[in-house]
Amino acid sequence: MPSPFLSPVRTLPPVKTTQRIGLFGGSFDPPHSGHFHVAKTAMKRLGLDWIYWLPASGNPLKSKPADFYDRLLAVRELAGGHPKMFVSDFEHWAGLRYTADVVRAFTAHSRNARFVWLMGADSLRNFHDWKNWESVAATLPLCIVSRPGAGPRALSSPFARRFAPFRLPERDAARLPFMAPPAWVFLKAPFDATSSTQLRAHAQKG
Repeated sequence: MPSPFLSPVRTLPPVKTTQRIGLFGGSFDPPHSGHFHVAKTAMKRLGLDWIYWLPASGNPLKSKPADFYDRLLAVRELAGGHPKMFVSDFEHWAGLRYTADVVRAFTAHSRNARFVWLMGADSLRNFHDWKNWESVAATLPLCIVSRPGAGPRALSSPFARRFAPFRLPERDAARLPFMAPPAWVFLKAPFDATSSTQLRAHAQKG
């Protein structure tokens, strides 16, 4: 069922766009300043024109998240005021479950866009557990932003080891949207220690 908050026409970028667009997916359960920190860091360092936030319908690797539209509205409250960030309900509206299917749909719809998949380093640690993760890496470049305590494990993850030859030096991060996949960059940035796990635990205690 189409979202009551967003027009289906606006869940994807324009067909003919050539802009640099970051795709930032996740459960966002709940969204927090750490997520926004990842998005802002990637936008600045990669010179992105837009970031599309993509709240997931669910996460096969985690317990059932909060209601989708509650999370969607929370992401809109967090990031919707930024003039270059758009919160899309595409995954839920299209009935998709896996990132590989989402990125395939975006790249097929806007073939000339310069897409980059964004994630925090904490997500990279288990990226190899995602369904068809290699397909994601082969479809668009990846930008990973450091998160507290996640850097060493992320950079020794199966993805990082396998795709080590395709890692871009951090100083060249702005080139990433123009590179053919597989390509990735790891960005160091001042930490925001906020985490969804901590926020959920605090809410349960409250």
